[in-house]
Parts: sequence; C-alpha cells; structure tokens
Amino acid sequence: MIKKILADKESLKYILSKGGLSFLFRMIAMVFSFLTMWFMTNYYGESVWGRYSLTLTILQIAAMFFALGLPNAFVSLAGGFNDSKDSKGLLVKSIKLALLSSIVPILLFSIGAGFISSYIFDKEHLYIYMFIIALGVPCMIVHEIVCYYFISIKKFVAYGLSIFIFPNVFFISLLLLLYYNGANGYYTLLAYVSAYLLTLVITLFYIFGEKTKIVYPKITKRDIFKKSFPMMISGIFLLLLNWTDVLMLGRLVSEDQVGIYNTAFKVGYLSLFFVVSMSAVISPRISELFYRNDRIEMKKIITRSTQIVTLLTIPLTFVLIFFRDMILGAFGEAFVAGGTALIFITLGGLYSAMAGNVDQVLNMTNNQKSVSIIFFTGFIVNVLLNIFLIPSYGIEGAAIASLITNIYVNTVCIIVIRKKLGFYTFI
Repeated sequence: MIKKILADKESLKYILSKGGLSFLFRMIAMVFSFLTMWFMTNYYGESVWGRYSLTLTILQIAAMFFALGLPNAFVSLAGGFNDSKDSKGLLVKSIKLALLSSIVPILLFSIGAGFISSYIFDKEHLYIYMFIIALGVPCMIVHEIVCYYFISIKKFVAYGLSIFIFPNVFFISLLLLLYYNGANGYYTLLAYVSAYLLTLVITLFYIFGEKTKIVYPKITKRDIFKKSFPMMISGIFLLLLNWTDVLMLGRLVSEDQVGIYNTAFKVGYLSLFFVVSMSAVISPRISELFYRNDRIEMKKIITRSTQIVTLLTIPLTFVLIFFRDMILGAFGEAFVAGGTALIFITLGGLYSAMAGNVDQVLNMTNNQKSVSIIFFTGFIVNVLLNIFLIPSYGIEGAAIASLITNIYVNTVCIIVIRKKLGFYTFI
C-alpha cells in the first residue's frame, strides 16, 4: 500500500499540501482543547465539567438541527461555481436563511428553560444554561456556514484560523479571566459562546470588509433546501450518534460519571484526528470532480486519502490505548476510571479512520439521502444499545454501544459507496 501511495505523486501532493495544513491547525486546536479541559476539570471540578459537557451537547445538537444542513450543502453547491463571487452571494443567502431559522431555538430555550432543566434532565441548576444556549445557537450556525464558505473557495488558512485557532484562544482567555474574577460555573458555557461570537465578528469583517460586488447565483431557496434538508437530517443523527451516550448518561448516572465519560470520549476520539482533518480538504475536491464527472480522479483522491489517514491513525491508536491511564490521570485521579471506556471509543475511531470519509463522499456525490437513512438507523441502534447496556455496565456500556454503532454505520456507508460509485474507499 505504501508503494502505491508514493507512486501516485499527483494525488499525494494535493492531499499532503492541503491536508498537512489542516493537520497543523487541528493539532494546535487539540492542544488548546486539552488545556481547556485540564483547566476546567482541575479548577472547576467534575460536576461543573459534567454540566458544561451536557449543555454543550444540547447546544451543538440544536445548532446542527436549526442549521438546516446549510454548511455541508454550501460546499456541495459551490462545487459547480466558476467564480468565488458566486460563493459570496450564496453565503449571504445562507446566512439570511440561518438567522430566520434561529428564531425557533431562541424562543424554545428561553421560554422553555425551566421545563427542560427541571423535567427533562431533572437538574434545576441547568436553568441559566438554557438561556445561554438560546443566545448561542444563531451564533454557532452562522459561524459554521462562514467556515464552510472558506472551504468552498479553498481558503484553508482562513478556515483553519476561524474554526480552530480564534475560538480556542478566545475561549481559554475568557475562562481564565472569569475564573480569577470568581465567576460561577455556568460562565464556562457563556465563555464558549462568546468566543465563537468574537470569531464570527472577525470573519464577517474579513469577508465583507472590502466593498466588492456580490454576485447572487441562480439558486433558489428551494434548490438550497433540496440539497440541504437530507444533509440536515444526516448531520443531526451524526451528532446524536456521537452524543447520545452523553445525553443518556446525563439522565441515568451522576454528573461526575458524565464528566469522566466525556473526558474518555474526547481522548478516545483523538483517533479520528486525521480522518476529520482530511474531510475539509477532500470534500470540495470531491464535489468539483463529481460535477466534472471525473470518476477516475475522484476514486484516486478518496482511496489515497483513506490510506494515508489509516497509516497515520494506527500508531496514534496504540498510544491512546497503552498510555490511557497516564493521559486520563493528567485531568485528575478520578478520570482514570474511564480507561476501559476509552479503549472501546478509540477502537471505534480507528475503524472510522480505516473506512475513510464515507459520509462526505456520499454527501458530495448527490447521495445525501442515503447518508440520512444510514445515520438514522445508526441512531436507533445506538439508542437501543445504550438502553440495554448503560444500566448494567455504566460508562463502559455506553462506550461499547459507541463502538458497535461506529462499525455498523461505516460498514453500511462503504457498501453504499461501492454500489453507487463502483469502488471502495480504501483500495
């Protein structure tokens, strides 16, 4: 396999030149993320970390749902443009749609704060967190659309700064400022939302600061929703696949256990570092080649990227598994209890890396409906597994459910790609 990769110089050059930049930005973000997690677990404690993890999950799910699939649809639609001015016009249209959609979650989480905190999660102290979520949803949606705009026009430096660097720098700076001024635990989520708001202001100023003419592409709202709606469904269920265990643990176990599991989850999912980084690089390329009907080059890009990601992920997986106690112990002695869960989570990430960016391959080749169906059935599998496994095995049961679901979803995606496009993603 290594000989084949090295022999394919053209694909290798594209993947490494663009992918290397993505790896670098994501690695810096990873360092910031773990510094933040270490600071919160050591200075705020497991309970505050657990509440933050739970409410951040709710925020991310709400933002994914009310984004209406616009970010991924943006990249897919922009693959057919010949001018970046069309992409800017599509960005304006997408932001307007996103802000209109955001009215619903703002009302939902502000008016329903008491009901959600007291009756759904049986935790009254989450009341103020719900108001922060209401403010955060529109900010998160527009920020993601802007980041995908940078992907569509292949400005990977701007993308890396806006999604990996600025939010993390602002977040940890605000956390330090708030902590040393005696702020309460819910300010952790407020700091997170504020960091993304600051980033959004900077990126919008960068995009629209120069008074250049905006060209609106001949794409109707109907065209956008036709592409985005299935992606919205698949995006929601992908997020639920990743966070169902945290939500169900939030209901069935103590906040301390949620915090321990979430830490193990974040560490274990480092095994997805390379495959997720590669997604931003190859998605616009796949879309472009699909519109050009160049299946041969598309297959080369997809298989080579999967092979490279696999080779990079295997040693990372071994490090995470064999040094799990030392890594988890850095966040506090209590977090070592998540070691077994980390093994299952890491193995699930490894399988995803070996399968490749299967969901994006299908999304960028007009097979987004298939992705939504696969993720929906995967979500059902995950929920059922969690219902049966969490009461008996706790956080280890949630981790086993995550592993089995990962195997199911990726395997079905591979089979569909083979049927629809005529090739496997890894050979």
